[in-house]
Amino acid sequence: MVFNHKIEKNVCVVSVEGNIALDGVNEAKAYLKTHLENPDIKGLIINFDQVNFIDSSGIGLIVSIFKTMQQKKGGFALSNLSKKNEEIFSITRLNKILDIYETEAEAVKAMG
Repeated sequence: MVFNHKIEKNVCVVSVEGNIALDGVNEAKAYLKTHLENPDIKGLIINFDQVNFIDSSGIGLIVSIFKTMQQKKGGFALSNLSKKNEEIFSITRLNKILDIYETEAEAVKAMG
């Protein structure tokens, strides 16, 4: 997995490239920890544009991030999901509790 991030108006946008799966979850947690613990970050968006696949470990990571952001009264959203990844969030019913946007720009605007 490859990570990049940018911060816009106290919202951290993390772009992920590769699979969000068991073999990369610890790496993802380590990368995100700094941003999740930063008191200036009021929202976190994960851009799925380059995510090929997410497994149950990845879903667990997403739920963990969601809960962390809720506890710090911050926003959390996903953007740019492929049809396959949209289906996974639909089957797990997480699309009912997570904010999911078609584009990163829409997600940033919603948090702004």
